[in-house]
Amino acid sequence: MSDATPLIITDSSCDLPPELVDRLGIEVVSLRFTIEGQDFADDFGQSMAHTEFYGRLRGGAMPTTTAVPITDYVAAFTRAAEAGRPALLLGLAAALSSSHEASLAAAAMVNERYPGADIRVIDTLNASAALGYFVYQAARRASDGLDIDTLEEWALATRSRVNGYFTVDSLEHLRRGGRIPDVVALAGSMLDLRPVIRLDPRGALVPSGQARGRRKSIKALVDVAEQRANDAGSQVAFIAHGDAPEDAQALREQLLARVPFADVVVCELGPVIASHAGPGMLAVVFDGPER
Repeated sequence: MSDATPLIITDSSCDLPPELVDRLGIEVVSLRFTIEGQDFADDFGQSMAHTEFYGRLRGGAMPTTTAVPITDYVAAFTRAAEAGRPALLLGLAAALSSSHEASLAAAAMVNERYPGADIRVIDTLNASAALGYFVYQAARRASDGLDIDTLEEWALATRSRVNGYFTVDSLEHLRRGGRIPDVVALAGSMLDLRPVIRLDPRGALVPSGQARGRRKSIKALVDVAEQRANDAGSQVAFIAHGDAPEDAQALREQLLARVPFADVVVCELGPVIASHAGPGMLAVVFDGPER
């Protein structure tokens, strides 16, 4: 890999499988979470195994999350600058986290400190598996030889065509995080309603529909992929789950039965995203029309 090959940097909210991160040479900086008075890095289960985190979550723990420290961005950008590689930071949507502002400040610091540095940051408008999908596509293009200018142009033109839809198994974590009012959560639980939520043009989360029960909520995700996927046979779709591998497999099988994707990659939510979505979240991500 030449020094001119752009380095793709992202944050741990991308929820990519670690083996994919390693294979594509993606650098990841970690968001943080606090659970039962203890602080941890969201680092693909190294600091706290996902099984332990989800066990605590199901036991009633109420974790909180924090952005990537600016010092971590500075360190990652400095490594790229000292290696003589241009870098593109593709992180959690600005609408969902203050991490974006920290990354912009860090990039400005490193670009000023190293005259030959080329560190760029864009607002991806994406989160979780939608961010992972976007990062995956960018990393593949970087390894295929796209230079930093072309890669940045591609990212800006493509980010709002990432279609991300998800549903949750319980409304409680969305209620705790202030995403939905208490009365809506209570009514939804009584009626067994599962919201279908999507990323909007700004990268914020907005309702897209609802389904009654788990089986119908899985079908709703398949329906939207069938309706909106562009040239499915030429693309790889992503699925994400919050400690629900059986449901994720059922979603994958139904998706491939109805939509001829070239492949479907399955991701597991890390603690930061799971803190807000809760166990049992399911998501589907693919390339489609502009949001």
